[in-house]
Amino acid sequence: MTPFHSIGDLSRSYQLRLGQQGLKARLDRLTQEMMTGVKADIPKALAGDLSGISHIESRLKLLTTFQQNTSEAQNRLAGMQAALGQIQAVVDDLGPSVLTERNILEEQNLRARADSIKRDFQSMFGTLNTATAGQYLFGGNRTDSPALGSFETMLAELNTAVAGATTAATIASRIDAWFDAPQGTGGFSDTVYQGDDDGSTRFSISPEHRIDSNLSANSAELRDTLKGMAVMAYASEAGSAIDDATLRDLFSEAGGRLAKATLGLTTARADLGRQQAAVTQAQARNSAETTTLSIARTNMIGADPAEAVTALEETEAKIQSLYAITVRLSRLSLTDYLS
Repeated sequence: MTPFHSIGDLSRSYQLRLGQQGLKARLDRLTQEMMTGVKADIPKALAGDLSGISHIESRLKLLTTFQQNTSEAQNRLAGMQAALGQIQAVVDDLGPSVLTERNILEEQNLRARADSIKRDFQSMFGTLNTATAGQYLFGGNRTDSPALGSFETMLAELNTAVAGATTAATIASRIDAWFDAPQGTGGFSDTVYQGDDDGSTRFSISPEHRIDSNLSANSAELRDTLKGMAVMAYASEAGSAIDDATLRDLFSEAGGRLAKATLGLTTARADLGRQQAAVTQAQARNSAETTTLSIARTNMIGADPAEAVTALEETEAKIQSLYAITVRLSRLSLTDYLS
């Protein structure tokens, strides 16, 4: 009897279909590896030991979060630094000039100068209400609304606080007391300041480092500036209600406060500068660690591009061969084959 070596049509069709599915699966896997640069079957690539890659992946995710934090911190600190720079440019000029002008300007010019400084003060309010990336910078923990309320409200509150005072020293002293009044007693922190100074604005910038920003429009460094400007704003508002001698004395009171404010602003900006440097260093460290871990990750589960290309070409050639065999055996069209 002649031996029977062939297989039936159903069996042949089944074998071809298995071959087709296997090659398609291999093609999909290799294509994925080419696109992602990562082995499709990570457990197989690591012989089932996933502890190392899990640690690396976890660390990389953590570093991504830290880099986002450093970016946010850097933007915030840069915005605050720029705002304080604008304010200090005004204050550094005003401190010495108002002390000099009290002695050399005529009364009419002094009153005009007070009006000009009041306008500078109003602009300063706008600077302290600066926002970066949708977050207000000088409201402490509260970043969703401006740090300071209405400038007109502040002027009205100052007039109330100063009512009845007749000497420049008393006027300035009452202005100081209003700005320094504890929360809940109706002073600056209750009626004009809209921020929240409980705690601090904290940024975790690396696994080992964080920065805490306590500077707000209600901080002593800035209140000193506001006091000096407020004395001049009151002089402007009072107009002829104060005589020439009192007006000149108010210039002296304001000049002394603004000179002190310069030191506070310098200290505040130096603190911000140190924080900016810490953030920059953290960014560099985080970036270096990310690069190192990414290289280690690639060494563990990375797909070799050259090997992937070669395997992809071989698989495509096998698919073409299988298709040719299938066409000869069953006369299928390419459309039918791919459907």
